[in-house]
Amino acid sequence: MRKLIAATLMFGCSAGEATLLTVGDEPLEYVPEGKADDYRSTQGKEYALVAKDSVVLGEEELTLEGEARLARAKELVELRFKAISYFAYEYLAGKGRSDANFTYGNFRTTVRQQTFESLAIAERADAPGTFDFEFEAECAGPNDLLSDVPIDASGAFALRLPILRREELESGSYSKTYKHFNADTLPAEQLQTLTVTITAKPSEPDAYPDYSAMFDDGLLDIAIHVGGDYNEERFDLEAARDIFDSLKTELNLRAPVADFESLRTTSGPFTGELNANGKTVAVQVSLFHPDMHKEEGVGFDGLLAAYKASAATRDIVMYDGHAGYDTNYSGIVVHYNPRHAIAASAFDELDLPEKYQLFVFNGCKTYTSYADAMYQNPRKSVANLDIITTVNFSWLSEMTRVTTELVGNLTAAGKEGHVPRSYDQILAEMNSGRSWDVIYGIHGLSDNGRLSPYADAASLCQSCKSNGDCPGADNLCIKGLGGLRGCAAACTDDTGCPGGYRCAAVAAAGSDLLSGRQCMPTSGKCDLGGVQ
Repeated sequence: MRKLIAATLMFGCSAGEATLLTVGDEPLEYVPEGKADDYRSTQGKEYALVAKDSVVLGEEELTLEGEARLARAKELVELRFKAISYFAYEYLAGKGRSDANFTYGNFRTTVRQQTFESLAIAERADAPGTFDFEFEAECAGPNDLLSDVPIDASGAFALRLPILRREELESGSYSKTYKHFNADTLPAEQLQTLTVTITAKPSEPDAYPDYSAMFDDGLLDIAIHVGGDYNEERFDLEAARDIFDSLKTELNLRAPVADFESLRTTSGPFTGELNANGKTVAVQVSLFHPDMHKEEGVGFDGLLAAYKASAATRDIVMYDGHAGYDTNYSGIVVHYNPRHAIAASAFDELDLPEKYQLFVFNGCKTYTSYADAMYQNPRKSVANLDIITTVNFSWLSEMTRVTTELVGNLTAAGKEGHVPRSYDQILAEMNSGRSWDVIYGIHGLSDNGRLSPYADAASLCQSCKSNGDCPGADNLCIKGLGGLRGCAAACTDDTGCPGGYRCAAVAAAGSDLLSGRQCMPTSGKCDLGGVQ
């Protein structure tokens, strides 16, 4: 079996002198918004980080007045955000044994960089030029994070970071000076302590990928791009070869060429067909790997162009490769030394379509920035883009399983045809095996459907004798509804069911094994008739 390799790139953001004041110890109370966040994972959840800090204007800046004075203070606050984000990441993030700060923090958690938000900012009346501000940020971690982080009775922990000079904040040089930061190695007089309240945020309910949008044109178009590897063993090629074999043997797709060595950028996709509730949908899966740059006329720029072309047209775009914290460095990497990549910070420049898409970033800690960078693209929002990211290290040894099982789950079929699986069902398998600690999660769920895309609401409680009497491969005939049998419909949450129905767990006939969730009458019985 392949050696487990944790591939991670840790680099800081940019961020700001002068005297940095120690903030008070009184924790703030975080009040969750009425609407749940659009992120969800079967292995973890998001948490709110809330604290307060200060910035101090320089001597020349004290001459500024009015809006100009406040604007400069806000610029310094933004720089502080970036620095705090970096040091919060260094403390909370999961680490490998080879990392110099392995014993520091290490809570299998990652900070979502672009969620830092100023809640309030005000200049002190008794200290002109000193601005106090409150901030909120998000991170994602395991479900039991609050039992691991050393929090006090108020739900707060101490975040220590070095007292930074203005030039360090403005240049972002602290990310190099304090790479693999460990506060335990600095004397107390060189440290500042923030009291950070951490609170679990409500998760968005489980939902379905937008199968209808992906199948609408009769083609499910998938691209898998395997990124370059800096290890001498070239695990990237080994993974790509295994993915080739799995697509052919495990998923029974027709390969465009006889073997992996014959695969070229011009070979075309793996092909298959899917019966999507009576509609024939062609399935095409294109596979790209780093050594394709050796083809005449392709090169590294050609591989980057191939990813951009996939992003511009395909329904599902997957990147399997190295990733990390710094959006200006990490991204879609096709080769190291020399480096050829699309930086995550440039995702907003990709020529993306306005249609619905699913992007997958299967690398280390892509939760920290990849999704937010994609949502910066002017043609994308949660309405037409779902994104799967990772909180911790992803394992190259698991890449083949995770990638092919994802494709397999999206195209899962039973006797009646395609069975649309929800994101919880998909993520549960991705988060299994050695990947239990990766914490795969999905962004963009706030607008996704929570009722089976093949359900006909009019058929609910319609009399039935077997599952085949109910529309859709995942919609069941349920007995015991007031002594009757009636059609139900697969769902993920009560909000997916029409009025008078709830999304309830059902058991397989003759056993106590739960087989899924279905829209069932709230009263517990069907009032529209049926057969016993």
